[in-house]
Amino acid sequence: MQTRPRFLRGFLFGGAFMNPQNVIIHHSLTKDGSVADWEAIRRYHKETNGWSDIGYHYGIERVGGGLSLQIGRPESQSGAHTEEMHMNSKSIGICVVGNFDLAPPGLEIMRFLADIVRRKVAEYGIPVNAILGHREVGLMGGFDWRKGQYKTCPGKYFQMDVLREMVGAQIKIAI
Repeated sequence: MQTRPRFLRGFLFGGAFMNPQNVIIHHSLTKDGSVADWEAIRRYHKETNGWSDIGYHYGIERVGGGLSLQIGRPESQSGAHTEEMHMNSKSIGICVVGNFDLAPPGLEIMRFLADIVRRKVAEYGIPVNAILGHREVGLMGGFDWRKGQYKTCPGKYFQMDVLREMVGAQIKIAI
């Protein structure tokens, strides 16, 4: 029997995952709030896009006074978050509810996200340099968000290098 970390208790797992090689970070491009929350994104993906579930495996949003990890589609299913470079079938998608084209995420969000990402890279043996922002996958495919050819996700003020450094530092501390 496979045990799951305490922070994922209650999540429905089933089947073998597609051996994730990356973690892809997204933002919702909306302000976190009662109208634009995780469940609103899930409804949009299901009702507007016609998908079976939300496209991401995990989400982070503010609930009450703190941050909360939201569960999306099971890791046993390919995501629907990054079709470029066939990343849906080989990555875990995490969406932070917020718009980081307007302002950077705060330190609290970055620390919370880094802890979740660290757990996933440790669980699957994913290298820190394989933690990517959605826009970085676009660059790998030849599209440059800075030239308006691609989306800015997870936001032009979201510093992916800082997230990778934070995850790397947490891994070193855990060893």
